[in-house]
Amino acid sequence: MAEEKFSQMDKTILLSKLEEISKDYSILDDFDSILLTYNIRIIQEQIKGCRVLELGTSGLSSFLLTSIGKIKELHVVDAATNSLKKAREMLREKNIQTNVLFFKSLWEDFDFKSNFYSDIIWIRGIEHVKHPENILTKIRKSLIPQGRLHIIFPNALSLHRRLGVYMGLLKNPSSLSERDIKYGHFHVFDRFQMFSILKDNGFSIFSWAGIILKPLPNSKMMELYKENPKLIEALFEIGKELPDYCAEIYICATPEK
Repeated sequence: MAEEKFSQMDKTILLSKLEEISKDYSILDDFDSILLTYNIRIIQEQIKGCRVLELGTSGLSSFLLTSIGKIKELHVVDAATNSLKKAREMLREKNIQTNVLFFKSLWEDFDFKSNFYSDIIWIRGIEHVKHPENILTKIRKSLIPQGRLHIIFPNALSLHRRLGVYMGLLKNPSSLSERDIKYGHFHVFDRFQMFSILKDNGFSIFSWAGIILKPLPNSKMMELYKENPKLIEALFEIGKELPDYCAEIYICATPEK
């Protein structure tokens, strides 16, 4: 597919939308913050090297990545000023001394240096892009030989989306929910679709996993977590047995030779 080109008007509209979403969304008040801790636990096991690029930040994600000892240099690129501000403030409050560089840019416009990063982390981002193939091509070229792409995305075949279909809330598992639309999602992928997208764009699948069996909406899951965090840990462990029913899918992929 030819590289997607944005007009200046398209960029202005997109940037405005991203700022709006960033101001409206606080991950610290959402069950997404709990999911994120499990995201980082899984990524930590698969980190290849020490120079890492994070595509998009919630603030909390960048902070948690600095706790991975193997990472010596973290670059963070996000187009929303508010998101970058949250990340900087959180690192300052936590007195994080790790070498972190921030870049304000759309992913489509970012200067992906060739053969530069050992790992690129894309958490809950690919569903926000109309044509992810364009960015995946840049990611592949920017990774060192045997470098790793760590990608996490909401799972179309998750238990709670399957329940939504049977309850008449979703037409099918890949339908966009109100929450998807609110936060600017264009797609809801399952792992089979993502495997195909990655392979078509020059990646080999190194490993994959499901992240947390999630039967209820985020608001209810947060209530359960506050009542008993051990329940969420149990759902994480059960999710290992039923990965295609989990809330999110993690895939580690490497550029093909």
